[in-house]
Amino acid sequence: MVGVGRKGQIEFLCPFCKVGKIQIYHKEGYIQSHKSHIAAGDKFTSYRVGDKYEVLEDCPNCHKSKKEIEANLEGKSTLSHEERLKKLKERGLPTSVEYR
Repeated sequence: MVGVGRKGQIEFLCPFCKVGKIQIYHKEGYIQSHKSHIAAGDKFTSYRVGDKYEVLEDCPNCHKSKKEIEANLEGKSTLSHEERLKKLKERGLPTSVEYR
């Protein structure tokens, strides 16, 4: 269920080392409605606004920067293309598609 837009500071474990505690400003996701009006009547459309994180400090344990932690929480990868391919090969996953 989507929240009501609560916000505040929380203490969070570092996503890299899972040991260091960092302060994060978290704004919960919510559902936003938009109204459009035409001659036939009003139309409402709803869409979801996602969670927002703002990291307030670096990790005291692994010394990752605020920017790196924030990118990880948003799902952005900090690995290069070659590093991602190497990790996929180590896991045994295919890196190309064969057509028959």
